[in-house]
Amino acid sequence: MAIFRTGPFLIPNFTLGTHPINIIIVTLSNLTNRTLNVRAMIKQSSTSSDPVDSPVSFSPLLPAKDISLPPNTVSRMAVPLSVTNPTESNTTQPNSQRILSVIVSGDIRKSGDLVQVTVAGGSSSDGYSLDISEPTLFFRHSDFVEVHHYHPFPFYHPLDPKNVENN
Repeated sequence: MAIFRTGPFLIPNFTLGTHPINIIIVTLSNLTNRTLNVRAMIKQSSTSSDPVDSPVSFSPLLPAKDISLPPNTVSRMAVPLSVTNPTESNTTQPNSQRILSVIVSGDIRKSGDLVQVTVAGGSSSDGYSLDISEPTLFFRHSDFVEVHHYHPFPFYHPLDPKNVENN
């Protein structure tokens, strides 16, 4: 079992145009001939108005989710990043800037011969697909960093079911 993650990345309020960024889509693909299992999560932190050096903690945006991928299949998770303004009906306002990190563990390798993962973000009108993508929010499988590979001794694993309630 390996753990892969993006580095922390800043979600801008708007795309290169003027559309609010309101969605992140995580795509998992299994191009093997066997069922593979992964656990995915997204952690978030709001940017602080304090000086740059003040620490801000991460909290789950998408709690750890177990996904079983049958052979030759793709799975998508669309994660909303905006909230509805209660004073104006059906108006979506961008959240304050946030920092996200996508973490995936399980049947995944840097070589890409098991589950491959990509992340894309941008503006969506239906809450499921991208109308306008933001190029700075695209992470290929090769952009992920291997955080840990399985070792026979116990170690803290952020996606371990025993530790999920603490995330």
